[in-house]
Amino acid sequence: MSAEQMDVVADLADEFAFSEIRVSHEQNLILPHVARADLKQVYDRLKAAGLATANAGLISDMIACPGLDYCALANARSIPIAQELSRRFADKDRQADIGELKLKISGCINACGHHHAGNIGILGVDRKGKENYQLLLGGSGDENTTQAKITGPGFDEEGIVDAVERAIERYREIREPGERFIDTYRRVGMEAFKEAIYG
Repeated sequence: MSAEQMDVVADLADEFAFSEIRVSHEQNLILPHVARADLKQVYDRLKAAGLATANAGLISDMIACPGLDYCALANARSIPIAQELSRRFADKDRQADIGELKLKISGCINACGHHHAGNIGILGVDRKGKENYQLLLGGSGDENTTQAKITGPGFDEEGIVDAVERAIERYREIREPGERFIDTYRRVGMEAFKEAIYG
């Protein structure tokens, strides 16, 4: 968010939400206590500020820790990976076609981005002094909680974004009608995805 966008949210909180802003664990802002009669006005002002993207639960609604850019504990950058994934999957129709998908990125094993609970998780590690990214699949924090598993060898910064895209394209090829990414993964297992990711 830009400073200007932060000011808009703060003003909306003061005017409509008893000066309260909450941040969800999915890194989304919540304005509590907004009266139903005011929702349209709040939405219009958010939209004018570029803050009305309807992407909750979609691939562009990812969780990313601050990573090496802002955290002394991190081994790898997270924000540039999240930004590149956002650009790669910016098309709204493509996001809608992919459907519900929890993508989570951590810059180190401390897991502030919850990579281990992502349908697709990315873990940044230090490999001989270079940033390397492990791709994980199959994590979920829903009522059928599962921990994501590492797919295989890691990737560099450019390679991890391509690997995520290959995993998603495999999902789109093999899913059944109405099937979410996590459901497809649970049905077919890791091997069907590894083939697409590593060739």
